[in-house]
Amino acid sequence: MAETDIAVIGAGETGRGLAALAAALGLRVTLFERGAMGGEAPDPEIAAAALRAAGARAAGARGAARMGIGTGEVPVDWLALRTHLAAADADAAPDSTAARFEAMGVEVVRAAARFSAPDAVGAAGREWRFRRALIATGAAPVVPALEGLETVPYLTADTIHELDVRPDHLLVLGGGGFGLEMAQAFARLGARVTLLAASRIAPDSDPVLANGLGRALRRDGVNLMEGHEAVRAERREGGVALLLADGTRLEGSHLLLALGRAPRLAGLDLVAAGLTGSVPEVDGTLRVAGNRRIWAAGGCIGRPGGTDLGTLARSMLFRLPGTPGTPPAVRAIRTEPALVEIGALGGGETLRWPLADTTRAAAEGIEEGLVTLSVDRRGGLAGAGLLAPGGLEMAGMLALSVGRPVSELAAAALPQPSLSAAIARAALEHRAPAFGSPAVRWLAGIAKRLP
Repeated sequence: MAETDIAVIGAGETGRGLAALAAALGLRVTLFERGAMGGEAPDPEIAAAALRAAGARAAGARGAARMGIGTGEVPVDWLALRTHLAAADADAAPDSTAARFEAMGVEVVRAAARFSAPDAVGAAGREWRFRRALIATGAAPVVPALEGLETVPYLTADTIHELDVRPDHLLVLGGGGFGLEMAQAFARLGARVTLLAASRIAPDSDPVLANGLGRALRRDGVNLMEGHEAVRAERREGGVALLLADGTRLEGSHLLLALGRAPRLAGLDLVAAGLTGSVPEVDGTLRVAGNRRIWAAGGCIGRPGGTDLGTLARSMLFRLPGTPGTPPAVRAIRTEPALVEIGALGGGETLRWPLADTTRAAAEGIEEGLVTLSVDRRGGLAGAGLLAPGGLEMAGMLALSVGRPVSELAAAALPQPSLSAAIARAALEHRAPAFGSPAVRWLAGIAKRLP
């Protein structure tokens, strides 16, 4: 049986990142991947990002007229757009090829892996004994048990890049992050888009932020149908149709399933590894319950991919203690404006401030945006939410501030004009009630007499 220090199952963003770090530290690393690696097949995540970027450019060109810049019609050349998607994928591919990792000293095994013992994994007829292992198999798009779906061509997050024409009318089934992102992108690229959500859009997000995002999507031309359930799918000439529970029939040229993702854990034989449950349960260091040799991260435990590398490096590679509970994740919907949430929202005091009250928003004509801060009973930042253009970049400041006094945000020296000024202004609201108290007014009166 071969020996390895670190067995990494899954060559997604998290798995590749940990493998590279471990190899740089001189550890023996074995990376298992049953699917394609960089350059062997298009990366769906890069394609989705490129589609969002193209949609943003188109929307920006159309919106320039508000500032006196005439562009006329904004045509979309789908063939040229597909060329851009391919180029973006090719530019990113070298960072994730098997050859690159082999050059680092990583043993790359191109086969499905399974646990054969609490400290062993098998693949391609061989076995490896490991000191530590990471499960980073990611997640796959959910395909619902919808009557008639087997007769209908449909797209998912993993196949959206295969579109060879712009949809005339895209039906999006699902009101979560990916569905909202693609609905906005395709609407901005000139497609008619109808999005169907069983409840409200962004159901796991702050309702106030979600409502603001809904208004922004409607301005982009997306037809949002909230509180509607599809009960049947049908093939029709030139496209697909969805029959809703209330009897409504929706017809479109293409159907996109956007109902979330489910962990890819089939075939791993978690029982052989000493694990119980269908999904590994992790602690604050991402170490799984039931086997102290194994960690799990990313989509296979329902967390965003690529956000756990720092925790893994600290816990798995350097064996440093973590903090109680699962590390707070950053949850993002990559629309424009982006909806980003960090940590725990909804408990304690809630502070809000609109982006419209910043000078930059006024200068740029930003119509929708909000900062939300959740403050615990000790005055610390428990969580934060953003609905803002560039919200993904603004989130870094808030992620570093979770657990720290919210007064630090209020006192932050920020470049102006900036949208981040709304963060400081929201934080000031935490102290606003005290400014009117008799004690504070008395102190201010004393201070004004000082030289």
